[in-house]
Amino acid sequence: MERTQMAVVLTIIAVLLLLWWLLRFVPAGVEAHMPMPYSTALDRYLWVPAVIGAVWSAALGCWWGAALYALLLVLVIAGESPYYRHPFGRTANTSQATANTAAYGTGRSGASADDVIRAMTLNCRYGRADAENIVRLVRERHIDVLALEELTDELVERLSHAGLNTLLPYCQQGAQHAGDNGGFNAIWSRAEPAGRIATFLNIHAADVPAITIDADAGDTPGAPSNPGRQVTFAAAHTKSPMRGCREWSYGVQALNAIATSPEPVVVLGDLNACLDHRCLRDVLAAGVHDASLDVAHGPTLTFPSWTPWPRIELDHALANSGVVFHSAQAITVRDTDHRALLVTLSVR
Repeated sequence: MERTQMAVVLTIIAVLLLLWWLLRFVPAGVEAHMPMPYSTALDRYLWVPAVIGAVWSAALGCWWGAALYALLLVLVIAGESPYYRHPFGRTANTSQATANTAAYGTGRSGASADDVIRAMTLNCRYGRADAENIVRLVRERHIDVLALEELTDELVERLSHAGLNTLLPYCQQGAQHAGDNGGFNAIWSRAEPAGRIATFLNIHAADVPAITIDADAGDTPGAPSNPGRQVTFAAAHTKSPMRGCREWSYGVQALNAIATSPEPVVVLGDLNACLDHRCLRDVLAAGVHDASLDVAHGPTLTFPSWTPWPRIELDHALANSGVVFHSAQAITVRDTDHRALLVTLSVR
């Protein structure tokens, strides 16, 4: 192929890639059609063809093509930039976040021990996740709240046998349905709940169980109650687009309900969405905030677990304004395709 023809082809590809990236701005209702949820999830990796195309175009002397690829690279970087800056209005919490992050994973002997709650969520892949591995993480990381998705009765039994109920004695399960999203959801707590519910949000998938605990109870069961500092934790799993594209979009958008809750709320789980998806960005724009964005150390990549690259962020910890996140970390667990998401947080 002649240089001129190759330059034309590269320029056309650059235009198509730019249009691909710009699809992230279509309304959430338009986004809810296959294969858009999957193509949009790969937006963050468009830097690869952008770099290759820019170099190739420059080598051919096709400067228009090189400029288009350079523009694509800038746009991809801009799309990732929210992960590396603290949200406006929350910078006052930076010093507190630093102190609590220093104590992360070392028990409750660190700074502000009475205020910090450690939570973890994991998609268990049809109940196949290694129960011993999960319980060991709960024990070693001093987890206070555990949210699990795609559970089966058999996995719950294995978790109990591995000692989970000793570490986190209180549990609320979602009701099981024939159309569950790969399994049911459940949430465990170290502290005795002040309230619990089997269905906290309607997201057209598995039930979203929730528990309300006293934020000051820490990991001391039976600690005095303080009704003024309670926080609700919920375990959520939106439908994957392949199981219902429209239900997936509606399910993610339903999460904006926590923004208007008068009490602190944290939703943990596999939300099958990342920042590139318009439906999740709309939820964040409504006043919900995400642990990875708050920590501002980059996305917490959780899927797939079996390869370090490419990964995307499908598992999240979302909260309303009553909660402050201090850290977010992903850890691989055996026999499941998602990585566990561990976060530390406190109630304002």
